[in-house]
Amino acid sequence: MRWLRKLGRSREPGVVLLEGPRVVAEAVACGIHLDLLATHEGVEPSDAAADRVVVLSERAFASASQTVTPQGVLAVARREEVSVGDARRAARAGGWPLVVLDGVQDPGNVGAICRSAAAAGAPALVVLGGADPYGPKAVRASAGTVFRLAAARGDWGELGDLHGYGTAPAGGLPLHEADLAGAGLIALGAEAHGLRNRHLPAVTIPMAPGVESLNVAAAAAVLLFEIRRRLAA
Repeated sequence: MRWLRKLGRSREPGVVLLEGPRVVAEAVACGIHLDLLATHEGVEPSDAAADRVVVLSERAFASASQTVTPQGVLAVARREEVSVGDARRAARAGGWPLVVLDGVQDPGNVGAICRSAAAAGAPALVVLGGADPYGPKAVRASAGTVFRLAAARGDWGELGDLHGYGTAPAGGLPLHEADLAGAGLIALGAEAHGLRNRHLPAVTIPMAPGVESLNVAAAAAVLLFEIRRRLAA
């Protein structure tokens, strides 16, 4: 149990804390190996295979849980992170731009973007600073779909030769005019400050008058499904 609490505070390399039956089931469906599966008393046992299965008291489980209303299932999984090079190759092989998150701080946003990316069919994503895509909150927000992506962490120096677009709330190329499907990357910036890379041409999602901007996760969903539509055309 101490290990579960520790992983909730600070993730170990190659180890991911999963919470909730849906997240655990999605991870297993993606071929993720479970070191430990924990439930609390009175919860129906999960059929997910793990090296070790434990049943905790409700109080002990609550102390290890990362949520206000625990769902009764926790797991520790092994996931070796891919390199930026691996993510680039996966995006290229899938015929997709590489999705880049430049300093996105909120793990809920990072997880939601991972979920939209997986749903749209994007193969890969690179996080440059900001929230860890394999942190507990980001994994929960992704509903476990982060395991469907080649998700890497890196820096702009590893992406400098890729051409593409960054997003801007105003003043960029209108969405319908940008060659999104043919881009090498699509980058979204931090919630408060936007992109740190000022050298990318900007693309802007048209909005109703008076609306300042979209949440970064909402903007990502619009862009990702527009790319999916164009690739399918």
